[in-house]
Amino acid sequence: MKQNQAQQFLQTALDELLQARTHLDYSFQQVAPLPEGLEGATPSQLESVEAFCSRFARTVDLLVNKVLRSLDRVELLSPGTLIDVANRAEKRGFTAHASDLR
Repeated sequence: MKQNQAQQFLQTALDELLQARTHLDYSFQQVAPLPEGLEGATPSQLESVEAFCSRFARTVDLLVNKVLRSLDRVELLSPGTLIDVANRAEKRGFTAHASDLR
């Protein structure tokens, strides 16, 4: 992959991550007022919780599998495993502990 292509791929991944984060923030606002154990939650509220969980998973997936991996490509690093990606994120200062991403 050429350097310019890698940079474009990184920018596209960052754009997707920003959009996913916007949707995640919206879902968070819907579920934040709900009781911790979801006691007495309506079906509509439970649906909001499910949407939040899905959006959270998608956002994490975009961060790890697209943004961090494309950053590796821009820096001309070998793709490596998920553990390699998490370790490099820690070295870059993106997370205090690589285990948080795992």
